[in-house]
Amino acid sequence: MELQSGQNIALTQNLLRITVSYPKAATFGSDVDASAFMLTAQNKVRGDDDFIFVNQPAAPNGSLSLTTSGERSLFSLDLSKIDADITKIAITLVIDGPDSISGLQQIQLNVEGVAVFNVPLADRSEKALILGEVYRHNSGWKLRASGQGFNGGLEPLAVNFGVDVSSPSPVPAPVITTVSLEKRIQEKAPRLISLAKTATVSLTKHNLQSARAKVVFVLDASGSMTSEFKKGHVQAVLDRIAVLAVQFDDDGDMDMWGFAEKHRKFKDVTLDNLDGYVADIQNSGRRGRWELLPGLGGTNNEPPVLEEIIDTFKHSDLPVFVVFITDGGISKTRAIKDAISRSANYPIFWKFIGLGGSGYGILEKLDTFTDRRLDNTHFFAIDDFATMSDERLYDLLLEEFKDWTQTAKQELILR
Repeated sequence: MELQSGQNIALTQNLLRITVSYPKAATFGSDVDASAFMLTAQNKVRGDDDFIFVNQPAAPNGSLSLTTSGERSLFSLDLSKIDADITKIAITLVIDGPDSISGLQQIQLNVEGVAVFNVPLADRSEKALILGEVYRHNSGWKLRASGQGFNGGLEPLAVNFGVDVSSPSPVPAPVITTVSLEKRIQEKAPRLISLAKTATVSLTKHNLQSARAKVVFVLDASGSMTSEFKKGHVQAVLDRIAVLAVQFDDDGDMDMWGFAEKHRKFKDVTLDNLDGYVADIQNSGRRGRWELLPGLGGTNNEPPVLEEIIDTFKHSDLPVFVVFITDGGISKTRAIKDAISRSANYPIFWKFIGLGGSGYGILEKLDTFTDRRLDNTHFFAIDDFATMSDERLYDLLLEEFKDWTQTAKQELILR
């Protein structure tokens, strides 16, 4: 089975052989190193022993080992020996030298007898990647394909996972961004200050600390989303996106649409009305028996809201970052493809998030949808929002946005 970025698959065996292949182009002169980080629920290593690399090729208890030969590295993993407080193993690749990952002929993660993931390499400038993650899920384990890149090589990757790495020189720009974002959050929504700190780390890793964009939130309000509303997951996701809106947009306002059978634009989300926003719009009018938001009905109908958003923002001076939340049940494949294809001509990037559902249909396959001017979408699914760290969520939210902005500028869609 070949996986796409963000896709996951259940693992049914404890013994895994994970091969990372990275054949070099003729002009590639740098060293390539594969490594693994054994992470706790906080997405951090417990200490140096949890960092497996060429100079420390095995975990003390024998649960994970690394061997390297030529342009291949093999990780041998015994999930039955993984310590109980380790919830994830991240498999990574780092370029040591002047080249970037785009100078490799291929980067492939092959979990023997399970799945293969080929990392997209075109027009990428990063020097480090998280290739994939083996993570606990309920009483078992899953594999997730990632492909998330880091600028700067090993240091920002290691720091992300809590490894103590001394920095030879300061990086002033992210510090300025941190103060600015945290100050704005502190003044109006101090409960979100920890989210602001986490978001700043991800923004810096993705080199988006100075990016500007209009943020739009689109919410699936079909009846099957009832559980996500009741658990508070919808409001929790909205809180996290609101922090990005403050960073990306000077006014910090975020346009908001809800959809089911029908759709509607609701009042803009701001730091002043963020607390209880979801409950507020739920109570903004009379709701039918199966309605989560008043007047929208209870079944899925995505294309009309997609088309309205395109028409609203097709002449935007800023990039438009659309966060589209759904629990699945996607069936209108042709109409969705038509809308996405049309939107690719405009400064609109879609981040589709599957929230605790299934049947995501075409949304999971958009990476292979080529009938459009450029790739302007990214999808990932959250099996259980309560178990996803904020660090991971922000990294997934920002994935591919920088790549799209660069391509859109080359196409003169953005200026």
